[in-house]
Amino acid sequence: MRKKRIEWIDIAKAYGIIAVVIGHALASGTTTHIIYWWHMPLFFVIGGFFLKPINAKKLIEWKRFFNKRLYRDLLIYFMAGIGLILLYSILYNKDWQYLVNHLSRLIVGGRTLNLYTSTFWFINVYLLSICAVTLLISTVKSRWIQLGIVSAALFAGTCYDKIDWMHLYSFETMPWNVDIVLIAAFFTYIGYLFFHTHYQWIEKPVPIASLLVLSGTLVVLYLNNSFDFQFSLKSHEIQSSLPKVVMLATIPLIFSFGVMGLSYLTSHLESSFILATIGQHTMIIMYLHNALLDITSMAGIENVATKVIIAIIVPMLITLVKRPVTRNRSLYLDS
Repeated sequence: MRKKRIEWIDIAKAYGIIAVVIGHALASGTTTHIIYWWHMPLFFVIGGFFLKPINAKKLIEWKRFFNKRLYRDLLIYFMAGIGLILLYSILYNKDWQYLVNHLSRLIVGGRTLNLYTSTFWFINVYLLSICAVTLLISTVKSRWIQLGIVSAALFAGTCYDKIDWMHLYSFETMPWNVDIVLIAAFFTYIGYLFFHTHYQWIEKPVPIASLLVLSGTLVVLYLNNSFDFQFSLKSHEIQSSLPKVVMLATIPLIFSFGVMGLSYLTSHLESSFILATIGQHTMIIMYLHNALLDITSMAGIENVATKVIIAIIVPMLITLVKRPVTRNRSLYLDS
């Protein structure tokens, strides 16, 4: 029996992907700094919701995990990457050297991915993080020890600026941004812990109000220069006037859970299905929005709101068009 979707989770994902698109549509500034505090951590937190321990000693369990949690995303990652790199090459009349160079970057991943594939690093780190957290919760039974391990990893992730001893395609990075997992796994585990304990507290008025007020207060204090916090997970850029580990363990989670609380409230609105639908198409928007933002600019569209709407709606329309075609093909094959 298929489990019923929890609508506010889809809405939270919608808020997150809208923030991602807005962040890339805007020039760097205060708004993007605040967006970067939470939009990617939110996705890692949600990514931990549906993880569960497996029997780590049985190879068959890992095969099932790979087939269920990794295979499809890996396939889409390479297919979408190849398609977008080809598209960019055609639009900008790039040569074969450029094409080979950027196609090979799909294997290396991480910060080497740019232009139309600049958000693909998220897929790299997301897949590595769910593997790391699944391994952790499958081999370590005590939740206190689990929390201690991911907290120590978070601290380790704040103890350096960048990987300056490894250069790939002129970038200071490791393959698939593997070092970023030290930070991302913390958020993923918090999502797992939250969803597998008593997540219904996020649906109660007092916690929601408290989180939203606290988030708003942090924004006001930041705008008044009471503290400094700039955070880019992909680039491992963490600037803070307070200890980095403290800021990373609090601000992204306060905003992420605040967005979840807001999402629960939104789910009671009659128009909530719009956001829920967007949330169900998060990944295709994540893959395509950079290309669409660039294409709209090439078409002479400069209004940020218009560009954001196009970058969100078009991937959803592609999915809606693809579904009937896939369904009709299946009926034909079955007949």
